[in-house]
Amino acid sequence: MITTKTTIPQLVLILSVSLLPLTVCAQTPTLGVWAGAGVEKKLGKSFSVELNGQMRVSDNFSITRAYLGEVGVGYRLTKHWKIGAFYRYTGRRKFNKETLDYYYRPYHRFYGELSYDHKLWRGLKADYRLRYQDQFKDDTEGLVADKSYIRNKFELSYDFKTRFTPFASADIFYRIGTGIDQVRSKIGVDIDLTKRQSLSVSVFTDVPVNAEPITEVFGNVGYKFKIK
Repeated sequence: MITTKTTIPQLVLILSVSLLPLTVCAQTPTLGVWAGAGVEKKLGKSFSVELNGQMRVSDNFSITRAYLGEVGVGYRLTKHWKIGAFYRYTGRRKFNKETLDYYYRPYHRFYGELSYDHKLWRGLKADYRLRYQDQFKDDTEGLVADKSYIRNKFELSYDFKTRFTPFASADIFYRIGTGIDQVRSKIGVDIDLTKRQSLSVSVFTDVPVNAEPITEVFGNVGYKFKIK
C-alpha cells in the first residue's frame, strides 16, 4: 500500500510489479516511454488554458517515434462537469520510399471533450471522459483527412490523503466508420510535488480487439505546473 513513507524507488517497484500482468499477456513486447510536460493557467474560477508537449520513444528506447505540442482551453460547467477544446501538432516518424530515408510527417488533430468526476466512497473517485477527435495529415494536395475517433475513458483513483494517488483507467477507441479497434489500459500514480507542481507516472499498453498479441508496453511520465 502507498503511504506517507513511500519513497520514489518503492513507487517504481510498485509500478514494475503492476506491469507484470501486461507483459505476461504480451509476446516479447518492445518497450518505450512517453515523456512530457505541461503548463496550466487559470483564468478566473471557470476558465483555464493549457500548453503541453511530449516526446514518444519506442522500439526498446531506440527510436523517437513522434513529438507533439498542443494548446487548449477548458471550462468548468459545474462542480463535476467540465468541457475542453484542443489543437495538437504531431511530427510522426515515417519512411520516404523515394529518398529511402525517415522523416517526421506533420499531423494536425482537433478534439473536444466532456469530462465528469464524482467521489464514490471515502477516497475513491470515478472519472469519465468523452472525446471526439479529428485528425489531418499534410500532403502534396494540402491537408488530407486521416482518422476520426470517439473515445470513452473510464478511470478509478484513490486518494490516500498523501502525496500519492494511484489510478487505473481504460480508454476505448471507436474509429468512425470502422468500429472499436483498441483499448488503452493504464495503471499509475499521480504525485503532488508542491502545491502547484505534480508528476504522473504510469505504464500502459494498447490492447487490440482482434485477439492479436500485445506488441508494445510504454512508460508514461508527465510533469505539470499550474500558474495562478
